[in-house]
Parts: sequence; C-alpha cells; structure tokens
Amino acid sequence: MWGKVQTVGTITEFINKEATLGMTASLNGLLDWALHPVGQTKEFGANLAYEKIEPFLDILCIISYPIASILITTAGLLYIINLKEKSISWLTKTTLIYVLIQLLPTLTKMTIQLLASY
Repeated sequence: MWGKVQTVGTITEFINKEATLGMTASLNGLLDWALHPVGQTKEFGANLAYEKIEPFLDILCIISYPIASILITTAGLLYIINLKEKSISWLTKTTLIYVLIQLLPTLTKMTIQLLASY
C-alpha cells in the first residue's frame, strides 16, 4: 500500500483545470451580481466594512492572551495568600472577558451581515 505510486495526471492537465475553474467561478459571480445587484452590493459593502475592522480585532485578540495570563496568575497568587473570594472573582471575570474577546470577530461579522441584510 505505501510503496505504490499512482500517477493521476500531468502537471499541465492540473494547471488547465485550475484555470477553467477560476473562469467559471468569476462568471458565476458576475451572473449572480447581474441578477441580484442590490443584494450583492450590500454583501460587498458588509465584507468591505469587516475587512477594514478585522486588523484591529486581530490585534485585540492577540493582546488579550498575555493580559489574561497575567490576571490569571495574579488571581492564583491571591488564592495562595488566602484571598479566595477576590481570586475567584478575578478568575471568573478574566475568563469571561477573554472568551468574549476571542468571539468578538465572529460576533462583529455576524452583526455587520445582519445589518446589511435589512
């Protein structure tokens, strides 16, 4: 099973198939836009708006990890020095905010698409 090599096709056949697939996809998009111009324009605007916001959301998601790590470590130290109520409060808040920040790109995309559909 592992020693067998099976040739499926040549490289030129693969390249030609990819070229025709790209043309078909662009023609389908053009045809869809021609049939539904208002809906396509709203979708294009929503995608453009999200593309402008996405880098800031990515930075926020990346920065949230080290900040959450520091807060969780501090909460662990508070637990060790017998401030258990404060420690559990910090752990709970930090965890919830971290998960919310990680979901923020998805929630933002969903909100923009919902607003564009009206």
